[in-house]
Amino acid sequence: MNLGKTILELRKKQNVTQEDLAAELGVTAAAVSKWENGYTLPDVLMLCALADYFQVTTDELLGRKAKRQYAVVAAQTQALGQKIAALAQKHAVEVTHIATSFLDALSALQENTAFLLVSMDEPLTEAQRRSAGSSIHVLESQSAEQEQVLKGMEMFLQHLA
Repeated sequence: MNLGKTILELRKKQNVTQEDLAAELGVTAAAVSKWENGYTLPDVLMLCALADYFQVTTDELLGRKAKRQYAVVAAQTQALGQKIAALAQKHAVEVTHIATSFLDALSALQENTAFLLVSMDEPLTEAQRRSAGSSIHVLESQSAEQEQVLKGMEMFLQHLA
């Protein structure tokens, strides 16, 4: 994180002097200079004021990038898999693979995949759960009703955010 550099870049991009920014925020030009040169940091409340002033989020101001979440979907049919994938995308989860069997889905998992969305006719066996490993989060939804499956997946994805 280089907050000072970000403040400097935003200030210059908007053609604002240190004095103008300082006056707007109710601080001294010396304070702005210290932030930009990395000698001090603005306090938490000032971060919000800076973000508002530059019309950016505090995450953008701090240089934070959202961590992407990835999933593999195993579903009874490709059509259901596509619906689950669309639902996942709505919640900022990228589906890297859609499979019609649990084993195919497991083989498609990559190191950066955080979880596995599973919708199958039969419950997963204990052996299948163990084969997924402890680092993979498995969400299982069993129902002949697609709407029930999608509702369960929606609830899970809402809790991820």
